[in-house]
Amino acid sequence: YNINLTYILKENMYMKIIQIISIIFLLNNLVFADNMTMKYGGDWTKQTVVANGDFVQMSGAFVGTNVMKLESGEEIVTNDICTGIFTMGVGGNGACKMKDANSEDFWVLTWACDGSSMPTKCTGEAISGTGRFEGVSGKMTWIDKSGFGEGQGTFNLKK
Repeated sequence: YNINLTYILKENMYMKIIQIISIIFLLNNLVFADNMTMKYGGDWTKQTVVANGDFVQMSGAFVGTNVMKLESGEEIVTNDICTGIFTMGVGGNGACKMKDANSEDFWVLTWACDGSSMPTKCTGEAISGTGRFEGVSGKMTWIDKSGFGEGQGTFNLKK
């Protein structure tokens, strides 16, 4: 067997470079993450309810307003339209179009809530957007109390 030491060293060097670049990319995303707090309120509309005894499922549209305060001090107010489905005692999930109150720009929130507790514990993720929200990302947690809630998380505007 003819082992080429130079070839092996080059391969290791390339792997190390790829690992370093990957770490820099991940750290870059963490460094530019903006911590935030949020408050929202609204109401479910256009509901459809299906019930069989104590088994109840509801689908509808949530219309509300969200005020998010970024760690940098910037405040973002959005008018929200969400679709969702809830099964009582199990939980719910859906997605929201979070439209900037001062423009046509918006971002999309996917969410899920645990239906086994009151108030309801929810999680969400910012997954896409338009205009100033293009490339947005973030993860949030909040507590919902009958259409009103508060929470926190990260919200990353593409810099």
